[in-house]
Amino acid sequence: MADSDSSRWLLNLHGRCLVTCALLLLAAVSSEQLSENIYDAKCPQAMSTIKQKVDKFVNADRSVAASLMRLHFHDCFVRGCDGSVLLNSTESMLTEKEALLNKGSIRGFEQIDEIKYELEHACPGVVSCADILAVVARDATVKLGGWSWPVFLGRFDGVVSFADEVNGSLPTRLDSYAKLVATFAKVGLDAKDMVILSGGHSIGKVHCGAFFERLYNFQGLNITDPSIDPSFAAFLKKQCPQTNPLGFTALDTTNGTFDSAYYHDLLTNRGILQSDVALLSDPLGVEYAIKAVSDPQSFLFEFGQAMIKMGNAPGPAPYGWRKHCAFVEHKPR
Repeated sequence: MADSDSSRWLLNLHGRCLVTCALLLLAAVSSEQLSENIYDAKCPQAMSTIKQKVDKFVNADRSVAASLMRLHFHDCFVRGCDGSVLLNSTESMLTEKEALLNKGSIRGFEQIDEIKYELEHACPGVVSCADILAVVARDATVKLGGWSWPVFLGRFDGVVSFADEVNGSLPTRLDSYAKLVATFAKVGLDAKDMVILSGGHSIGKVHCGAFFERLYNFQGLNITDPSIDPSFAAFLKKQCPQTNPLGFTALDTTNGTFDSAYYHDLLTNRGILQSDVALLSDPLGVEYAIKAVSDPQSFLFEFGQAMIKMGNAPGPAPYGWRKHCAFVEHKPR
């Protein structure tokens, strides 16, 4: 029995080593111009400062973790990972924040500003806003139970941001599988990446109005979408009564924990958004959902892989550096 236990321990250790090595190899291949240690010399406390801040924010309000992770998504899908989603509008520039798909649906700006202030006090002119978003997304995910992944750093900050670039760049709640694949392809992500990153909906809440049609007026017929599990539909109607479309509900049944329950919900007809349900319209989506449910750790690992890949999406010139993440103070780097 002891020999059997030892063998299992060695196999588990070997498996973990393989997972770690594979993740590091992927990161090295996909992040040729970035470096995990770029701030070690000029701002050695950067990573610990960000983690401490994220821990503080999430301890105070667990729902903010999803918001912080989502900021990185919304940033990378529009103009690449350049921090442009953080910019405030000016007289001459209506920024991404003000776009219909973003306004009222993303938050966490104050938390990013607080982190930036702390880093500027400790190491002025070193850490970019774009890099802060990437690290915060990782740390927020880990705080709620996700696996860590290496974040490669050295992104420049964008110096422009345009609201009209958001439409057509971000995936939407009504997208079909084909539309989702096409949208993710624009930032160098394939269909599998799309299905995996959709698992980010494992945490966070959604506005009731985002799925009201499915509950009360499916295809304009004043009925509930028959594909929704009846007991789940009844639960959602309590959370989002027809008289109150302004409420919120959790995106999956284990809200507050980053896990693969999102895929279990899809497979049991408990998906909320039409774009989530669309994942099961393709064999790849079905296959991955089954895999994620049967092997939850594979999802946690592959989510990190996909985040590395997404985080490597470069932004277009012009580049700069921002002392304050909400507005531009150009400084060549």
